Amino acid sequence: MIRTDHGGAVQLRGVGPAIRVFLVDDHPIYAQVMSEVLRQAGGFAVVGSAGDGETAVERLRTLEIDVLLLDLVLPRMGGLEVLNVVRGFPGVVRSVVYSGLATDESIAAAFTLGASGFIEKSAPVEEVIGTLRAVARGESPLSTRMSGVLRSLVRQRTAHKELSASDLAVLRRLAKLQTPKEIAGELGLSLSAVYKARARIAIRAGGGDRPDFLAIGAGLGLIPAAQGRLVAPAVATGGAA
Repeated sequence: MIRTDHGGAVQLRGVGPAIRVFLVDDHPIYAQVMSEVLRQAGGFAVVGSAGDGETAVERLRTLEIDVLLLDLVLPRMGGLEVLNVVRGFPGVVRSVVYSGLATDESIAAAFTLGASGFIEKSAPVEEVIGTLRAVARGESPLSTRMSGVLRSLVRQRTAHKELSASDLAVLRRLAKLQTPKEIAGELGLSLSAVYKARARIAIRAGGGDRPDFLAIGAGLGLIPAAQGRLVAPAVATGGAA
């Protein structure tokens, strides 16, 4: 029996325990296609879904799943922020990012925040299914590119500090061109705390005296890539300060 976020249960006969998957994608077509792909593959049960980050977090508070399949660019709360929150939930075992935004920065940030896998939306169906099954078994399958990004991340972490969860929240709002006063009010921070966070982000992102917060936010999937003017400089994210 498999618990769903609708209070019901799913039972798959003749295939053994199903891998319980929760989908988070703001594009209904992608969610529908992925649900059908998993159904046809067999051995999976999509036990819930959400079209934005905040809804996903709320549903995952009490839902028991095996794998979270998560897009990065989401309304209301970005995928990286979702990862940072749900990795502390006892019912969320493992997470796989499934995104069209596969910059080195977003890949490094996702793994830093606890993702077990990262799949590009252009990947073949066989790769998607294989990755989900491997992650459900407790493995962390890596493509050649992902391995290279993570090796680079290990080298960089000796020289670069990480952004905290609080800094990440400030960065997403800076990328949306909100003023420090607006950010302080929305996040319940002092104006001084916002200015300090902005300075930390500029230093850790390597943006110099006039960092392009749109580019940094777009590179990390905090805002849609179309809103960013440049590819963001390398920056990793970390847990709460």
